[in-house]
Amino acid sequence: MNRQPRKRFLVLDTATAAQAVAIMEEEQVLAAHSSNADRNHSVGLMNSITELMAQTGTERHQLDGIAVGIGPGSYTGIRIAVTTAKTLAWALQLPVAGFSSLAALAQSGYHAREAAVSTDAQQTAEPVSSPALQDTFAMTATERDWMIPLIDARRAQVYTGLFQMNAEQLPQQIQDDRIILMEEWMQRIGEYYESLPDDQRPQRILVVGETAAHTERAEQLRAIVGERLHIRACNLEAQYAGQIGAACLLAGQNDPVHTLLPNYTQLSEAEANLLRHS
Repeated sequence: MNRQPRKRFLVLDTATAAQAVAIMEEEQVLAAHSSNADRNHSVGLMNSITELMAQTGTERHQLDGIAVGIGPGSYTGIRIAVTTAKTLAWALQLPVAGFSSLAALAQSGYHAREAAVSTDAQQTAEPVSSPALQDTFAMTATERDWMIPLIDARRAQVYTGLFQMNAEQLPQQIQDDRIILMEEWMQRIGEYYESLPDDQRPQRILVVGETAAHTERAEQLRAIVGERLHIRACNLEAQYAGQIGAACLLAGQNDPVHTLLPNYTQLSEAEANLLRHS
């Protein structure tokens, strides 16, 4: 019996300060590179793509699809990844799929180490089985966990959403991506939690991502959910963005290359000013 070759995918995300690039062979991470580009992704993104493709022996004609994080997050960062993905997809005549960068951050947070990964490890492409990435929330997974990924949007606001997951699944979205005041978001989460019967409430609520400026407000949720609340800072990691993006492509998602757009969740300040004066 002739077996079809396993599909290879390129996955990109630059919606946060982290620059994430992964080469996937279906669900398997062949190589992944995460680096803190300080939202200056235009400088190194193509170099990272070229290096990972060379490292994995992947020629352009061997790619079967491209997936890209469409945000929400940094306006400039999202545009860089989306434009790069669309350009490559059009030039190589490949399917392209957009995915939520918050889903990738939720997946990263679920598998984040208790202690920060060293700078050297972050700069090195590591397979998913790396021992350095095995100390995780997921190792003590419950039947029902809520993931609340945060990307700082300044002025006490966050880009966020609500996901449900366990160790056997990728994040399942149960509240849409949005930008919102952190205090209001915690109120809404608390109200939603209290509206559910006991047997439908999560065993844990995990607040992950860019938490530094929002920990105090996140702690307000503890008055309602008690010790179910866990808060952990983490970066969006390339291998977990790879898993999200590959799942979209394997499910047959194929967004029209010319109409795939970033999910900003709101107008940029420049766009808002333009509308106000038009």
